Amino acid sequence: MRLSLVGLFLLKAIAWFIALLFVWYQLSSLVTLPVGLLAKAMVSMLFPPWAEEVQRAGATLTLLTTLEIPGMAGVPAGQVAVLGPEVAFLKYGYGLPLLIALLLASDAKGLLIKASLGALALLPFQVWGVCFDWLKQVAIETGAAPFSPMARELIAFGYQFGYLVLPALVPVLLWVVMNRRFLTAFILEATLDGDATT
Repeated sequence: MRLSLVGLFLLKAIAWFIALLFVWYQLSSLVTLPVGLLAKAMVSMLFPPWAEEVQRAGATLTLLTTLEIPGMAGVPAGQVAVLGPEVAFLKYGYGLPLLIALLLASDAKGLLIKASLGALALLPFQVWGVCFDWLKQVAIETGAAPFSPMARELIAFGYQFGYLVLPALVPVLLWVVMNRRFLTAFILEATLDGDATT
């Protein structure tokens, strides 16, 4: 039985994605660097004064704050803990190996240029996820910062959108924009296969 273009593409995309996830995980500290730098710039421009600094340790980004949490377990009496929410970047960064896997599976021309442009285009969405994760921890999980109920709702929406939708959807949309010719052949074959079976 001959595999259709659609079936072959899906098999290649899955195989490439699994292989690239391994490579991406090994380079996670390196791919986290630009997101950490951009998140640091976002914090200094848009976050309230209690957000001081962003630190990176491997693939973990920590927001250093001046927010105090009194009565925290494990803190000696008379001392106050300072909140420093951490985000594991990997849950927001898997879009890059997904995009490259789709490009490889579709035999895209100019792979290096498309992968580089795609990596740059993914950065703002990855920063979105990281920043809203910090805000969720500060405003919703700990309640350490004074946010209005409406602001908490917006933070919850921004977090869910950045965690559940953007990491998977944006790479696919970028691939579609970069590979219109392949997508046209993809749709044409699916349509012809559908007509042949009716």
